[in-house]
Amino acid sequence: MAKQRHLRNAPVTEALIDIQVTPREGLTFAELKDAIEAANSGYYVKSPISEGTFAFTLAPEGKPQTAAESAQVGLRLHSADEKYVAQFRLTGFTLSRLPPYEKWENLVDEARRLWAVYVDRLAPRRVVRIATRFINNLQLPLEPGASFQMYVNKLIDVPEEAPQAVETFFQRFRLVDTASGARVILTLALDGMAAGKPAPVILDVDAFIATKKDPMNGELWTVLQRLRELKNRSFFGTITEQAAELYE
Repeated sequence: MAKQRHLRNAPVTEALIDIQVTPREGLTFAELKDAIEAANSGYYVKSPISEGTFAFTLAPEGKPQTAAESAQVGLRLHSADEKYVAQFRLTGFTLSRLPPYEKWENLVDEARRLWAVYVDRLAPRRVVRIATRFINNLQLPLEPGASFQMYVNKLIDVPEEAPQAVETFFQRFRLVDTASGARVILTLALDGMAAGKPAPVILDVDAFIATKKDPMNGELWTVLQRLRELKNRSFFGTITEQAAELYE
């Protein structure tokens, strides 16, 4: 494992904070749209967010019938510099930071500012889930046939007698922090390698917890900080010190 510290050139392709809620009764997309567009958030509306449903049934005569529906459930907004993407949905709020990632404190400060807009405009009843997720592209300098364990801890290795040049892999764990009840979904994936280029290994760490909190309760930011610490333990525990040095 690598020592935990701030990485100046962290390989983050997206860092996000997500808060899911129970909406106030009767809230509609039209009301959400009017409320958010009227707010002075400093972001511009990029597009609506839609959700689709698909149903499959058998008619009395035994013939299959399908039905698909789509509904607008929120708005996607972008900051003027295109570095932040916010989602204001009927059932929650998400803020994503795109490259270049700066630091956690900046992400939290912006999330708190926009969350205040969400709560003021949409009056959710309670917070039911809090999460932070970091998607990293490690870009490992590996030659074909070299072991990924030089940079990644405990990745399932290739049997010695098998061909050693790895083209793709996928490894996923759902982990439980028994002390807090929080969960971590830890995913490592490689989808193809180009000759002469670094290996684009995706390390995706999603830390979350179910809860029941008042949207105005400042404790949700304390919970989020603990999730960030759990995320850091998972990230630095997955990479080696040799890997961490690539991003300093």
